[in-house]
Amino acid sequence: MEHPGAPKMRTKDVSVYYGDKKAIDQVTIDIPAEYVTAFIGPSGCGKSTFLRTLNRMNDTIPSARVEGTIELDGDDVYASSMDVVQLRARVGMVFQKPNPFPKSIYDNVAYGPSIHGLAPTKADLDQIVEKSLQRAGLWNEVKDRLQESGTALSGGQQQRLCIARAIAVDPEVILMDEPCSALDPIATAKIEELIDELQGRYAIVIVTHSMQQAARVSQRTAFFHLGEMVEYGPTDAIFTTPQEERTKDYITGRYG
Repeated sequence: MEHPGAPKMRTKDVSVYYGDKKAIDQVTIDIPAEYVTAFIGPSGCGKSTFLRTLNRMNDTIPSARVEGTIELDGDDVYASSMDVVQLRARVGMVFQKPNPFPKSIYDNVAYGPSIHGLAPTKADLDQIVEKSLQRAGLWNEVKDRLQESGTALSGGQQQRLCIARAIAVDPEVILMDEPCSALDPIATAKIEELIDELQGRYAIVIVTHSMQQAARVSQRTAFFHLGEMVEYGPTDAIFTTPQEERTKDYITGRYG
C-alpha cells in the first residue's frame, strides 16, 4: 500500500523519440495525487508530448518510441502486462479541442462506464451520468436536454462535457492538454473554477501556454524547454524565485 504523500505517478529518465528525432530528453518527475501540476514552456518544447506518455497516447504514433520508466502507483505503465484500455480509464485525457462523440449528451458520459462495466443497471448509469455532469459543472445547463447531441453545445460546454466523460469512469489522474486554448475568457474561467473544484479528488496535470493560468490553477509547476524539464517545484516559487536562468528568462518574457 502506498503511504500518504507517495507520488501518484513517477517518471524516471523518460525520453521520447519520433523516428531519430529526440523530442523529450530524460525527464524525471513525481506527480502528486493531491495537487494540480502545470507544465509550461514555449511552443514545441515537448510538454504535450511528455503529457501523452503518461497514458500511452504516443502508442498511436507509429514512429514514437519511449525510453525510461513511468509508474502509476508503483506499477510500470509500459509493462507488457499493463492493459492500455484500463490504463486510459485510470488516467483520463482532456484534449485541446473539445471532442465530444457525435452522440447524445447522455451517451457521451455513459459510454465509458458502460464499456467498463461500472453500471450494472440503467439506474446506476443514470446516477453516474448525473454525478459526472454535476462534477463538471454542466448538469444544470443540460439536465433537460440529455438526448440532444453533445456536438450542439457551445465550445466551453463541450469541453466540460469532455471532462464529465473523463470523470465518469472514476479515474485517478486527469491529463489536460491546453484545455482552454480554443475557448473564450468566460468559458476559460469556468474550466479553471472546475479544475479548482476537482483538485484533491484526482491528480490533475495541465499543459498550458498561459503562465497566468498556471499561476491561478496549479500548486506545482514544471518548466519545459527544448525537450528538457528545466525546473520543477511549488508554483509560487517557480514564478517568484526560479532557480534556473532559463526559467527566469521565460517567466520574465525574454523568450518564448
